[in-house]
Amino acid sequence: MKVINSLLGKFNYKIEKKYSNKIKSEGYPAYLEAATNLNMDVNDYLDSKLGWIKPKPVLEEVFYPVLETISKPVILELGPGTGRWTRYILEKAKQLKSREYYLIDHAVWMLDFLDSYFKKETIIRIFKNDGMNIPVENSVIDIVFTQGVFIELKPASIYLYAKEFSRILKPGGYCVLDYFNCDTEEGWNFFVNQSNLGNIFCTYYPDEFIEKVFKTTGFELKKRFTYGKSNFVVFKKLR
Repeated sequence: MKVINSLLGKFNYKIEKKYSNKIKSEGYPAYLEAATNLNMDVNDYLDSKLGWIKPKPVLEEVFYPVLETISKPVILELGPGTGRWTRYILEKAKQLKSREYYLIDHAVWMLDFLDSYFKKETIIRIFKNDGMNIPVENSVIDIVFTQGVFIELKPASIYLYAKEFSRILKPGGYCVLDYFNCDTEEGWNFFVNQSNLGNIFCTYYPDEFIEKVFKTTGFELKKRFTYGKSNFVVFKKLR
């Protein structure tokens, strides 16, 4: 590169390596900028301005009832974004005297943001993964939560993450996650509208596929809850 730059320098050009910690952070840097311009917390902005699924009704339906059965729960959230769901889970976790709450993401921008956003929270543990493996020891987690991750994953990735959940969860532990399918009118309309807009990144799976993947990796379905276009499921590890 030095040789090339020495030649290009004669014409006032230069090649540089360009790195950005915004890689793989989707639209979140732009959301943060928009929220800052409005003098808003970014998660309040996402809740009120973009029409995204509201966390609390879903958590109260599928997550809190399970979490409340666990004494001093060790929680892991995969793909927390800017902590929009995390902040509500954290509030409940502290009430239950949770010992540790792991946040796992593969985007450096996300991890840096979360580290700053939750810097005063002593139970928060933040780790980077590679988009497939989870850097946690075997059988140490009581409950896994992930929202907005499986909606873009290919079948093999869903299977591999199910295996990872089975590995890191204690026997009897739980995982709660969401996915899209086209079985409801809202789900079908979302598929059609997003496809027309050129969004080819979302994935859509029948309930039977998701259940079979998790059954194969050692889980039992405990609950399924449809909220708009999203399907949330609760799985329990059998062994």
